[in-house]
Amino acid sequence: MTSNVFTDLDRDWRRLAGSRAAARQLADVRRVAGSAQTLADVEQYVRRAGPAEADRVLLALVARAVEGDGLAARVLLQLLLPGTRNLARRWWALGDHDERAAAAVAAVYQRIRRYPLARRPGRVAANVLMDASRDMRNAVPRPEVPALDPADDAAATAAHPGVELTEVLCDAVHDGLLAPAEATLIARSRISGHRLSDLAVANGIPERTLFAHRQRAERRLATAYAASRE
Repeated sequence: MTSNVFTDLDRDWRRLAGSRAAARQLADVRRVAGSAQTLADVEQYVRRAGPAEADRVLLALVARAVEGDGLAARVLLQLLLPGTRNLARRWWALGDHDERAAAAVAAVYQRIRRYPLARRPGRVAANVLMDASRDMRNAVPRPEVPALDPADDAAATAAHPGVELTEVLCDAVHDGLLAPAEATLIARSRISGHRLSDLAVANGIPERTLFAHRQRAERRLATAYAASRE
């Protein structure tokens, strides 16, 4: 049976959600969550509450998390798992399903523990997920660029068309415009320089079929780009 970090977290949460000891440790958080009795009740409250009410619970958790409370950080991570799963789906360029799940959870957890509470005392979920997404974007492998003067390296990399195309493809997958397999095909053939004939052999697909798949995907991208310019 296969497993990944999301499966493991959900399994651990089933144990933690009903723990009386854990509930006592976060009594102040439970009070903010409508006098919840258990951590499961806290989760249910946040899922059903309006944005302002839910954010008060998240603030109570992140205030403890940044002070080193591991349980508060763990509960907040669980509450942010839906958004974390979305990050794992979006950043397909970071590897397979398990690798992306691990990367997303690590990025969100680190942002929880380092949350700048004084500077951003609200919209905790949106801020954590946005910052974690930025971290994952920065972790996407960048295409190699010809070496220039060392002082120009950073600017050259940022300006390289392969970097821009990688970001476009990530956004297209996130928006549902491309399937991850289509984006991967474009990235490997247009950015990494793999020949379609080699990709066809590796995937057991006729080269003509692969070419047609890429052509349709690129046409979709071009149409969406043209529409956005109108």
